[in-house]
Amino acid sequence: MADNPLPTPLVYASSEQSSPSKIASWVSADPGKLGDPLKRNAPLDRQLAVWDNMNRSTLVDLDVFEDEILWPQHKGPFPEPTERAKRIATNEIQALFYPDGTTPAKNVSEDAIAQMIVQRVINRVGLPNKHKASLSQSKTSLTDDSQSKVDAAIYPDDKLPMDGRPDWTHMRLFIEFKKGGTCNDPFDDDAADGQAESWAESRKKIRGQLLWYMRDVFLYQHRTGLYSLLINGPEFRAMRWDRSGVLVTRATNYAQDPVSLLRILWAFALLELPEQGSDPTAILLSPDSAEYKRMDIWAKENEALDLPYEHRSDLSQFLPPSTLTDATAEINQSSGPSRPAPSTRSKANQPTKPVFKFIRDKFRKSLVAGWPRYKLRIGPEGREFLVGKPDFPGSSMFGRGTRGYVALDVLTGELVWVKDSWRPFYVGVEPEGEYLRAMTADPENRLIVPTVITHGDVGGQCTFASTFTAPGEDEDDAESESAGIEETGPAHSDSPVDPPQTAGVKRRYEEDAPTEAPDATEGSSITTKPGLRHLIHYRIAVAEVCLKLENFQYGAQLLRLIEHCITTHRDAYEKFGLLHRDISTGNILILPRIVEKNGKKIVLWHGLLTDWELAKYVPKDNSLEHARQPERTGTWQFMSVAHVEHPKRPVVVADDLESFFHVVLYQAIRYLRHSYCDRVTEFIISYFDTFQQNKNGGRMCSEPKVNFVTEGKFRNARETLEFYTANVDDPSPLNDFLQEWVTMFVERYKTLAEPKFSAKRSAKVEDHMLIADDDDGDVILKARNSSITTRSAAPSHLTSATSGASTTRLRTHQATLDLFRKYRPSPDVEWSIHDKVGDQLSHQYDPRLRVIAAKSQIETALIQASIDGSGSSKKPRLDPQASVHSDQAVAGAGPSGSSARASHGALRGRKGTRSPRGKGKARAHKTTSWS
Repeated sequence: MADNPLPTPLVYASSEQSSPSKIASWVSADPGKLGDPLKRNAPLDRQLAVWDNMNRSTLVDLDVFEDEILWPQHKGPFPEPTERAKRIATNEIQALFYPDGTTPAKNVSEDAIAQMIVQRVINRVGLPNKHKASLSQSKTSLTDDSQSKVDAAIYPDDKLPMDGRPDWTHMRLFIEFKKGGTCNDPFDDDAADGQAESWAESRKKIRGQLLWYMRDVFLYQHRTGLYSLLINGPEFRAMRWDRSGVLVTRATNYAQDPVSLLRILWAFALLELPEQGSDPTAILLSPDSAEYKRMDIWAKENEALDLPYEHRSDLSQFLPPSTLTDATAEINQSSGPSRPAPSTRSKANQPTKPVFKFIRDKFRKSLVAGWPRYKLRIGPEGREFLVGKPDFPGSSMFGRGTRGYVALDVLTGELVWVKDSWRPFYVGVEPEGEYLRAMTADPENRLIVPTVITHGDVGGQCTFASTFTAPGEDEDDAESESAGIEETGPAHSDSPVDPPQTAGVKRRYEEDAPTEAPDATEGSSITTKPGLRHLIHYRIAVAEVCLKLENFQYGAQLLRLIEHCITTHRDAYEKFGLLHRDISTGNILILPRIVEKNGKKIVLWHGLLTDWELAKYVPKDNSLEHARQPERTGTWQFMSVAHVEHPKRPVVVADDLESFFHVVLYQAIRYLRHSYCDRVTEFIISYFDTFQQNKNGGRMCSEPKVNFVTEGKFRNARETLEFYTANVDDPSPLNDFLQEWVTMFVERYKTLAEPKFSAKRSAKVEDHMLIADDDDGDVILKARNSSITTRSAAPSHLTSATSGASTTRLRTHQATLDLFRKYRPSPDVEWSIHDKVGDQLSHQYDPRLRVIAAKSQIETALIQASIDGSGSSKKPRLDPQASVHSDQAVAGAGPSGSSARASHGALRGRKGTRSPRGKGKARAHKTTSWS
């Protein structure tokens, strides 16, 4: 296929939207939900990071950061550095910025600042607990495929890098240096609209850097939070990051008050590891440890235990008859009641249990040289699992941050699946493991869903930024929306018990969520301030490790796998009152299962519906309840048109069924033979990646997607979309199937479309047609090489208007499942087993490119609208970067002058000497640009 330039998705941006922050609600494509791993690309990812993480910053005064965040009051008085440390810091900082003692220096370079701070201050003063700093401006980590180069970081002395490269595994606090000036400051202390983040291009770039360094640390490590410093010329900002947002100080002039920077570093070095943000339930393994070596042993290929996993594989030759039953129980846990956990730890030094080969291969792939390995504790019993590099990392810095691992269960020696995430706090929504256990607890109604080994919230860990209320903020408003459950500063304990109250910090849960709120794309939660969701750390281990849906072998099998998942979806809804609400191609997997057939054990593939974390109990009568979640749920490429355009309306069965439809279409377009084979990428972009913006800044589905489900149009201006068997002259039954299925959605949207498929075709080469393929393994193939005529693609009942009663067909699953059963392979419905042609998506395709192009169009429109319609003489904050003036280096007199050498407390705005702040927010020492 020729590599032609890929089209840009159409975006209809309304000039009525007043704030670019709305772009942040359109979270970029999550590769995990699309079923595709994407290589990290720093320029693209940083651009998306800036958009996706807008409105996640909270500005605080330096004294508030010290007393309520870094060193909460329950820890006692804030620790002061030694006099020797203060003297060193003061002398070195002032020597650089005031070389003659009074006159501010000009053109102090970024490198000079970095060398001074790291080598002559941090590494000379002797920080507590043997913390030291290392520079890494010019080299990258050998294991970091994004090639990030953070300027410096603080490490424990025994882990200090000596090669000039960042060590993301042992980094405790990262530092970014800039030469000074507004253009290098990503935050705006004086924004009239209260929006902390600046949208000037150079300032966005800096924010993208900080976000990406934060993501790297969270990717390599298991953390609850992270501290960092931005040192921009003579000013610095201290920050604390977690999965909900970042708390950042207003810019402070350390050139005038060198001890202000030293105090932050000193107090940080005195914190215990959990207080610094390390997760105490994740133990970093040493390469010399027995557990580290055990992982290597389990990863080795084992011909005796590695079983074939392909559909219909015969396992008889691999397993002696006497072990068939036990092997089946070990591998196929989802087909029967859960096995009780062994009472003692597995003592085996070698693997002894059979496992599908692809599972061991995935585990071996996770043991990347140089990548850290951890022992994770999960569940109330603290069960231990060994993990390497995640099979997929979360795509966003903030939010759930989901990571999935093929893990080694220390207790049983089995390879299992572990998911680590930060689940949003929902009123009335349970952790995923509770749903899964409910659906498997009753032997009479046991569903084929992931089998929970153990699960639970992790050590009482929750996000802190989402709960923080700075002194002076309008706490009455906050209290009116919430119950005031207090919490101390950033989690300093792995105990699930809430610590005592600390002034200025409140955990603001709501007993009843608001029924209306701004839209967003991920799962919805209780928000304590705009853009911030309260998140709880959660882990779950399940027995099943699965294949991606894209591994299906032919079209009929794809439909069968989807049918399995719709059946599960129906049973969950009808028997347990659960609605999944996040149907996507990444959440539908293939589970190889072992069944007995004619005295043999064979492998059959079964569709498995996973990721029930956004599921919700719903009324059995399907009545319209109020949407208790204030944000959209689901993966937007597969969301129903109705839900995308009406996010405040609760998700119903019909919405999830429409999502299944979009999944089938996505997989079919990408992997099966059809008339658009030379334009697959164009179709994916126009149908799934394109969106429209309404006048309120909300997102609407693409026009092709809307037309497909509301009018049944499967054609563009050039030709009809038609699926084929092994030959382009032989239409596939998939055409009829899709036409009948889409009619149900057309009915739902009160519109009818006539079918557009051609019925005049003939077969030319031998093909093998599937006329039977059931879940028991019975397969009948029919060779065909004679001319045939297909059935008409226009069922007679579709040619006339549909009665009003038929619009109820999507209120339950019955009509949809009947349709799937109708199109199972049979003598009347012959499917080819050669209709899959491989991935037809261009290797140039990257959903990040599409989203960047779309959001750039919207941002441009918003900037223009802001300029044209502001009616104010004030320059818009989206204007190009501010200039840097070399003659305005540091405000006020030099260090020997009276104003610069005022008392330490007055300079810092300490309690008792604090300047008036209006609402409690005032910049400690605002200065002009530094060059």
